[in-house]
Amino acid sequence: MIKIKNIEKQIKYQKPLKIDSLEIEKGCIYTILGHNGSGKSTLLKILYNLTSHDNGEIDIESNGFSSEICQNYIAYNPQKPCFLRGTLEENFNYIYKYSSNKNLLNRNQLKDLISEFKLENKLNVDVRKLSGGEQAKAQFIRTLLLNKDYILLDEPMASLDFETRELVEKKIRQLKKENRAIVLVTHDFIQARKIGEKIIFMENLNLIGIYNPVEFFDKIM
Repeated sequence: MIKIKNIEKQIKYQKPLKIDSLEIEKGCIYTILGHNGSGKSTLLKILYNLTSHDNGEIDIESNGFSSEICQNYIAYNPQKPCFLRGTLEENFNYIYKYSSNKNLLNRNQLKDLISEFKLENKLNVDVRKLSGGEQAKAQFIRTLLLNKDYILLDEPMASLDFETRELVEKKIRQLKKENRAIVLVTHDFIQARKIGEKIIFMENLNLIGIYNPVEFFDKIM
């Protein structure tokens, strides 16, 4: 479990982001909803230690909180895909060559994912020349490749077609069955209702509440 208590993060030219209490349990799909600027992406970055928090406590699996602990437990899928120079295949190979992660999916599992997401013919293409949708698919595959207990997804489906969105949702459900925790930032209320088991609603840089989908959409919205 990831436990968050009394987190504050000063946002430039705005009031601080505040999270009084939040617990993220394995075996559950969380969707984070809120207007632009409500703090959704910032929360994910704090959880992955990409940006520091000013006050409060975060604890991951009773091990405290540090960059090393985050790397051990969490995979983060950023809103904007980020790759190293080179081809798509080289980017995947970099992970096997340089990562200290001993729990990576094996190469056959990677091959299956590449096939499922229809990127076999893109392996020798410079990642900078891939379309936005292809980059998003490759980023999601790379997130799965890390094989972590907690998966943070920042709008991973924004540039994907319907068929691929369905595949990503299928993979998210599969991760839940494997007792992973998935935290998904989305603007798609239909998607949040479809796959979310707990909805984290944020507004004006505050966590307003955590709801089940029926309660949220029938009573809150």
